[in-house]
Amino acid sequence: MNTKILIVDDEKDITDVLKDRFEQDFSEVLVASNGSEAVEIADKKRPNIVIMDINMPVMNGIEAKRIIRKSGSHIPIIFLSVRPKEELIEEMDENTFYMEKPVNFKELSLVINQQVISAN
Repeated sequence: MNTKILIVDDEKDITDVLKDRFEQDFSEVLVASNGSEAVEIADKKRPNIVIMDINMPVMNGIEAKRIIRKSGSHIPIIFLSVRPKEELIEEMDENTFYMEKPVNFKELSLVINQQVISAN
């Protein structure tokens, strides 16, 4: 299966760790450092799932998610944040998930696998 994952975070250490973690599981791991890059990559590369920080320069994750959804994409988006989930409740839909930082890789992998499998 040709599965692409997009990792979006302005902290290079986080994108590097996540990329290393998922390179064996996915055929392509894409990386963006802000929401604007994420929107562009999502439009061109059509990833199967997005893991995205919320607080980023240029364009935050919430704005990026709104633009991605306006394009008609229902791609699963997993928000990673230190912000409480309650602050994001209005942004949640059936294809949006929330995980608290620091990331629990086992839980993150479980959510990703569930979403990728259910989409295929």
